[in-house]
Amino acid sequence: MGAFDAVMYGIEGDPLLRTGIVAFVALDGSPDPAQVSARVERLTRIFPRLRERAVGNPISPAPPRWEIDPNFDPSYHVRWRRLPDDDATMQDALDYAARVSESDFDHSRPLWEIAIVTGLVDGRAAVVFKIHHSVADGMGGLAMSAALFDLAAEPGDLGPLPDAPDPEEPADLLARFVHATRFELDAVEEVVVGGAKFALRTARDLLTSPLDTTVAAGRTALSAAAMLAPQGAPKSRWMADRSLTCTFTLIEVPLAELKAAAHRAEVTLNVVFMAAVADAVGTYHRRHGHDLPELRVNMPVNQRRPGDEPTSNHWAPARFLVPAGDEHPAPDRLTRLQRLLEEARTDPALGLSDMLYKALALLPDPITERLAGGLMKGVDVAATNVPGPPVPVYLCGAKVDVLVPFAPKSGAAINVALLTYDDAAFVGINSDPAAVEDPAEFTACLAEAFAALTAEPGLRGVRAH
Repeated sequence: MGAFDAVMYGIEGDPLLRTGIVAFVALDGSPDPAQVSARVERLTRIFPRLRERAVGNPISPAPPRWEIDPNFDPSYHVRWRRLPDDDATMQDALDYAARVSESDFDHSRPLWEIAIVTGLVDGRAAVVFKIHHSVADGMGGLAMSAALFDLAAEPGDLGPLPDAPDPEEPADLLARFVHATRFELDAVEEVVVGGAKFALRTARDLLTSPLDTTVAAGRTALSAAAMLAPQGAPKSRWMADRSLTCTFTLIEVPLAELKAAAHRAEVTLNVVFMAAVADAVGTYHRRHGHDLPELRVNMPVNQRRPGDEPTSNHWAPARFLVPAGDEHPAPDRLTRLQRLLEEARTDPALGLSDMLYKALALLPDPITERLAGGLMKGVDVAATNVPGPPVPVYLCGAKVDVLVPFAPKSGAAINVALLTYDDAAFVGINSDPAAVEDPAEFTACLAEAFAALTAEPGLRGVRAH
């Protein structure tokens, strides 16, 4: 297990830091059960990690290793559920998905599950795909899920079924000890050598450009210290409580209008997204008589390179402060926000994240959990956006109407995740009701913020589901 994957796996001794990712898919009809079984079988053969379980080493702090589950049973991971009401709504399905997200995985099995929810109004159905963050990040999970989708209701011949991976004999205690020792030695070498290379590179640059190098080295040192320093309490004292409960809500923003808003301001789509989140948090506070000048945001920065496997994590966490919106925002605020996000995305400490997390992964789980908790629980809002399929797709004969991720709260009051699909941007809001007393009202604030940012004559407008 890679260092970042191991940290995602090891911090769950604190249940507030659970890292399950949920993808919610709304369909225009119920998918064919035989096709679902066949497609899941194909999926787990294309990506054998979905047949592997995490096996720890009780005598070493080295991360668990991935081993093929000798008792792997696809039917355990795929569950069909019918909601009790004959006319269950989208929100009923979202409520079910939230309950799924709250439960822990059986760590003796592969860390994923799929629930197909039927019985929705008008014969519709939903699919809830939950995967542990140690298996894949959001980009990787989306890449894997592509193997479930088709470009037509009847996809035709998918080609030969890949061979199933052969179950290996579970490693004995000696083999695990050897593997753990090798990991520890490699990790120590990487940390030491990486640190030495950084020091040598800095020393060399000092000879050629002493002033610029001194400034850059100082900035890197300060950034690295900030990355590892406990964040303290959340900036919002009103939204400071945390619980294990999740509430899922969803809004839909026309993609063309979101892109047009970004184009008008000469900023990226991500900047408009973050501005809407900040505006919503600020508005929600003001309507309840609370002042919030700024909020602390956790935003994953994609570090994937061409050729990286979908499994595993390839991102670094950027934490920064964002103004919490204003009733009368300045005309150039999107430009200023773009500069702030660009500084966060190019933070020099992000380049050290692999080395830092390798060192963190060598620590005993309780220490890793405490350190990670100090970083994560001081966050007000986590936010991420992921590009999805640009055209309509189908799942086992049913058309996908909604495709949206719900990222884990992981210590934050709210995690807001945006995914573009076809001609829409779907925004999944995972809020903690202990922190957000009225999740529906916050969702309305976010819809209003998007509507204000994209306001132009003739627009279709933002929809809350």
